[in-house]
Amino acid sequence: MGESPINFRLRILIAIVAAFAALAPVCVLAGGSTATKPTEKFELSNGAHVEVIGENAEVRVHGVTTDTLELTVTLNNAEFVDYFTQSFGGDPASHLVISANVSAGGTTTANSVIEIGIPAGVELTIRTTNRAISVDAVSISTAILATSNGKITVANSSGDFDLNTTNSEVTVQGVDGPVNIVTTNASVWFEGVVDEGSNSISTTNGDIAVRLKNGSNVAVSGNTRNGDVTVNGGSDGVARDGDRASISYRVDVGVATLHLTNGPGAIHVNPPVIAVFDGES
Repeated sequence: MGESPINFRLRILIAIVAAFAALAPVCVLAGGSTATKPTEKFELSNGAHVEVIGENAEVRVHGVTTDTLELTVTLNNAEFVDYFTQSFGGDPASHLVISANVSAGGTTTANSVIEIGIPAGVELTIRTTNRAISVDAVSISTAILATSNGKITVANSSGDFDLNTTNSEVTVQGVDGPVNIVTTNASVWFEGVVDEGSNSISTTNGDIAVRLKNGSNVAVSGNTRNGDVTVNGGSDGVARDGDRASISYRVDVGVATLHLTNGPGAIHVNPPVIAVFDGES
């Protein structure tokens, strides 16, 4: 007895499906892979703008003595990170963009570490989220550093710094140049020379400690509530009205201005010791 038409067609269909299955690639969603990009170098023009756009990206910046920017990037859960660099304005570049953004599916697991050796005199802009920004031994014209839920640290540097974060500490040590610092629910520690421009430090639910180094020429004002306030370890220059306190203090003739805003929280100008500065007095 011969095979029925229905069984014959079914057998042919199974054979076709099996053939396509054998040809199709096997797709397995990998997770947790880490990729470290080879170090890249970019020649920059004088006064070039370096822009870093990150999401869940920690950014570490240090100074170099050449006109060549050095870039090393580590991508954790790399399959979920969209990373690229792009140069504009000719060769050498006048504008360099470095981007590491998290794609769908990796918002809670994917992150990056971007390490940059940066030449002197550049304009630096960093915008990232949920990770720290650290800058050490740079000489820049301007720097805009912004993150959220990440600490910002600037040390041994010069330039015009604009620092903004949330729920995390800001530490500025050994800096010469104007500063504007904003955070929330965290402390700000500043030590450096303030001798030009309009400067400000603002936080909430944290402390502000400022040490003005030799060479500063600044008029300091400030206000807070529900916090201890001192100038040079004492109360001279501090006025109180209930739970509110204001500061008026001058170094030299006060060419520059520095305004401190807090509340609630403490403000200390030239405290005897700031622990975060290794006990330096």
